[in-house]
Amino acid sequence: MNSIENHDVYVYTGDIHRDGYLDLTNEIKKRKSQHGLKENVIFCVATYGGDPNAGYRIGRALQHHYETVTLLVVGPCKSAGTLIAIAANKLVIGDMGELGPLDIQLKKNDEIGEMSSGLAIMTALDALKERSISAFNSHLVKIRYENQISTKMSADIATRLTEALIAPMAAQIDPIKLGEHQRAMSIAITYGQRLADKPSSLKEGALGKLIASYPSHGFVIDRKEAKELFKCVEHPKGITEILYNLFCDKIHNGDIPTFGKPRVIDCTTYLQKEEKANAEESATGDGNSQQDVGKPDPRRSRSGKKSGTTPERDQEGIGAVSIQPPDEQQPNA
Repeated sequence: MNSIENHDVYVYTGDIHRDGYLDLTNEIKKRKSQHGLKENVIFCVATYGGDPNAGYRIGRALQHHYETVTLLVVGPCKSAGTLIAIAANKLVIGDMGELGPLDIQLKKNDEIGEMSSGLAIMTALDALKERSISAFNSHLVKIRYENQISTKMSADIATRLTEALIAPMAAQIDPIKLGEHQRAMSIAITYGQRLADKPSSLKEGALGKLIASYPSHGFVIDRKEAKELFKCVEHPKGITEILYNLFCDKIHNGDIPTFGKPRVIDCTTYLQKEEKANAEESATGDGNSQQDVGKPDPRRSRSGKKSGTTPERDQEGIGAVSIQPPDEQQPNA
């Protein structure tokens, strides 16, 4: 992937939200009507997650409009961002990029802004199950061999003792809430299966690992770990390396926020102009190198220092990429 010529390029930063999905579809429609769409897309993303429904729509939109989807992870791509990653044919993860688990986060009823994993109740049930089995076995062996009574009577006593230990904890689990958590977790499973179907992006059993095998929602899945889950994972090279270097510093310096209001930028035209200008500069530079020997540099003053003026293209530089979308495309707060 050494040229931008055959790719459209979009950058998505901020929360995964319906507004972000709408902004992306509007950018795709605009590019399709003005320039036409290429077969391939590079989708640069940095997000801490958000709405899984919006993540699913974003993944589907990319699959619908493009034959090949390359996801460039330039920063955190957590939670619903990982759901979008499942929709990609190829993952390109930089040194600062990371994915995250897919366990659904649910709001706590009695807390403001507090979230809990949809796996919390299931983990509690598993712990109670293991504890009850361990307690029963321990009581049974101790009663049977220390008191010299029958196995049947020992088992009855061990059952009552175990029940007295486990029942108060089990009573705190609301069956309605348990059902809600199970339905919430099925969102990640169902969406993941649908998004992975077209590109066949996941290895066998990887979806289950993403949902239930990590100890916390913020667990870091770096490039090495991602290779154990996804079939095609690469480090940035060629055009993806240029894009990674372009946006990585801005993201990690805080110039481009990875949370809050979503931002979608179509960088295709800008990058194509940059690539064309660089190619022309290289071609003319090779042809004029011999002719320029001995000639003074027009940008250099008599004192030996270069003047403050620089070529117009250099003045634009990286800063020419608009971080804020046009006013008419900004999502409502």
